[in-house]
Amino acid sequence: MQTDELIALLSEGLEPVRPGTLARQTALGVGVGLVLSTILMLTWLGLRPDFDSAMVSFGMWMKLAYAFALAAFALWALERLGRPGSDARRPLLMLALPVGAILVLSAIQMMAPDADRTALVMGHSSDVCATNILGCSLPLLAAAFWILRRMAPTSLGLTGAVAGLFAGGAGAFVYAFHCTEATAPFVLVWYTLGVGLTALTGAILGRWLLRW
Repeated sequence: MQTDELIALLSEGLEPVRPGTLARQTALGVGVGLVLSTILMLTWLGLRPDFDSAMVSFGMWMKLAYAFALAAFALWALERLGRPGSDARRPLLMLALPVGAILVLSAIQMMAPDADRTALVMGHSSDVCATNILGCSLPLLAAAFWILRRMAPTSLGLTGAVAGLFAGGAGAFVYAFHCTEATAPFVLVWYTLGVGLTALTGAILGRWLLRW
């Protein structure tokens, strides 16, 4: 069945959706997911002990900006993928911007004359960072699927993966308030890996959970 035929079939006998309904549902889902993820982080991992000083540090805002940008562009793509016939290529391409920015920062830090390259990449929490981000992302992944169940995605694996990208980015944003790492190479490797694991989880689950 072609996309145009599918849209026509789905539209038969349907009443118009009230303006703003999907936006309100998306805001509700994202809001609840963030609250649950934050509660999970605080009870499971805890807030970093130097929170006040960290909030005025470059490293903290670098992590937050990277995670926020990934989540924002992925959510934009998700909104497109949930509508049959919509083009999600632009927001998906925009995901390259935060990755490129953190890659440049990483290169600058790694090429510094006195750089300890191993320490810059590995930090002291590389063994748990990615899985912790995955854990913090699960409430947000559930929220993304809840939103998508009220839409009509057709590419289930891709949509699930992008849902995981959104959840991973937002989960990394929440996790950053626990994490004490502050180097761009660490964020590039381990934060990106955590987001990638969440995207993989979303791609696998999306094939089943997003079926109509």
